[in-house]
Amino acid sequence: MKIIISIIFNALILFAITYFLPDVKALWDLKLFFIWWVVLWVLNFFVRPILKIIWLPFILFTFWLFILVINGIILFLLEKIIIGLNIEWVEFALNGTANFIIAVAIFTIFNTIYNTFIKG
Repeated sequence: MKIIISIIFNALILFAITYFLPDVKALWDLKLFFIWWVVLWVLNFFVRPILKIIWLPFILFTFWLFILVINGIILFLLEKIIIGLNIEWVEFALNGTANFIIAVAIFTIFNTIYNTFIKG
């Protein structure tokens, strides 16, 4: 149950990112939310633990700030997977480097808040 709540929370963060950042494209409906939910679940369940194990020395050396890079990889993969699915009614793109960096920062801050206060 905690995983489902976490993934829904992450999808809500992505909704906020697409709503407030100017050059982020998303066609919003329940279908996109569901696809985000499924892809984020797969990425968080399979890819994130592998990335954390691979990059553990950097995570420890930077006092957990390297999690920003891991979240950036997750958002990058999410964008590429959704684009790669090539479903006509689903669109998601983080256009521009500045938008990507801001989106990763927002994603990391809210995930940290969730993991520290709400989940724990």
